[in-house]
Amino acid sequence: MKQHIGGDMSYKYVGKHGCDVALRMGYKECPDENAYGDAYYIKDGLKWIFNITGLKKRLGVYSDDDLRKQNYDVDTYYRVENQPEESADDEMQSLYHNLAVEEGEPVYLEGGMYLYPDGSIR
Repeated sequence: MKQHIGGDMSYKYVGKHGCDVALRMGYKECPDENAYGDAYYIKDGLKWIFNITGLKKRLGVYSDDDLRKQNYDVDTYYRVENQPEESADDEMQSLYHNLAVEEGEPVYLEGGMYLYPDGSIR
């Protein structure tokens, strides 16, 4: 999914194949005004794929091997695509573990609300 950001007409890809996922997986952002979102992401000489169908159409190619020949990371694209999406509960539990000062204790958020180890907010 593309999400418009800022005052210009830049787009940032979010979701399963988003920019944030590429960065978390160790890809480096390379500014390029001709790329989607004005940047591409590269790791070990291979370029991150946001949308394989759109990329094939844009490049006028039909096979995954054609993309591989142009140094696109097709294998990682499918590995990410086949991973189950993280549920909201899993995301909240992950957030808890990133914020927790003392394991098992709730984390104060604001307005009298706490984030608990199970991902609930009370």
